[in-house]
Amino acid sequence: MIRKTYDTIIIGGGIAGLSCAYHLQQQGQDFLLISKDIGGRIRTSADGTVNYGAFFVCSDYDTLLPFVTLRHRIHLSDFCFHENDTMYPFYEPRLLLYLSQLMKTKRLLYRFRNHLRRLRKATETISQKNALEADSFLHDLYLKNAADFIKEHDLTRGTHRYLSKALYSTTFSGVQEMNAFSFLHYLLPLITPIFTFTFEKKTMTASFQEKIRIDSVIDIHSTSEWHKIKTTTETFMAKNLVLATELGWSSRFLGITEMNTPVSTHMMHIQGTPTTLVSRKKYHLFSPLDRTQSIADLQDGTYLLYYKDSPPALDTFFHHPELLASHFWDPAGRVNGHVLIESKRADNLYPIISWDSKRPL
Repeated sequence: MIRKTYDTIIIGGGIAGLSCAYHLQQQGQDFLLISKDIGGRIRTSADGTVNYGAFFVCSDYDTLLPFVTLRHRIHLSDFCFHENDTMYPFYEPRLLLYLSQLMKTKRLLYRFRNHLRRLRKATETISQKNALEADSFLHDLYLKNAADFIKEHDLTRGTHRYLSKALYSTTFSGVQEMNAFSFLHYLLPLITPIFTFTFEKKTMTASFQEKIRIDSVIDIHSTSEWHKIKTTTETFMAKNLVLATELGWSSRFLGITEMNTPVSTHMMHIQGTPTTLVSRKKYHLFSPLDRTQSIADLQDGTYLLYYKDSPPALDTFFHHPELLASHFWDPAGRVNGHVLIESKRADNLYPIISWDSKRPL
């Protein structure tokens, strides 16, 4: 017989929901995790060998690192940038013209990372909104437009040449759309080693596999004492409810009307022979004015291509391309805007609300 009542129910099997379940299991708590899939934005190919969603991890992702296998370190020398009809590597002679701006950016990033690490520690006991508001440096960055921040620190030329393309590949946004917090957050790979990886789902879920139910939640009704969760097949009751879901979905149950702007992206997994435009480097980053966002060489004769709206002409990049898989993330996250949402919504209701979310390449 299926149990219908639990102390805690977690909705969402992405890394946030899985991390919550893992820690509850470590503490011997009673819970059930309900999700339509396991992994969330860490989406993989059918055989589990290729990451379609989150493409890399940073070496300081302490919560996630025990459950991933690091594969290959990604170096700045692996990147090629595209602007109109020109392409150029990161380590080019013209880099000397922008060296002072890049060094200034790195100094800002080291300061930002120190504050961010303290923020992560603080959010173990208080909400992210309260933690961010308590740090005047980070709070000011969150409320400031990235374009104003770039101009204030005289980073315009170097940002246009290199950083805007790196940000477009990870946030699917132009610099003018984001806040200064996101601008620095998504540039942390400049000072923090990053790696391709394999997400070890079985390792992470081994201790609570029997507490996972693959299903879709269609309605939630909450009272002062209980939460009633209706799925496509069952109805469950819980004293505590954790919503580890995309904010656009969960907002209807939380009374949230104002949110940051969502961003979306398309992905294609392609097999083919690269043209000279793609064969020079492993990773290709494009201008925010281009519909192509990034191309990653998986070193097995296949490639990941991300694009914004309509698919580019594949024969520009590949000879005899064959589409192996595709996916549309809508949304892929919410990084543009200045809205801070309080996660303390009601008694025994715990939405996991992040100031950002990780992207593909």
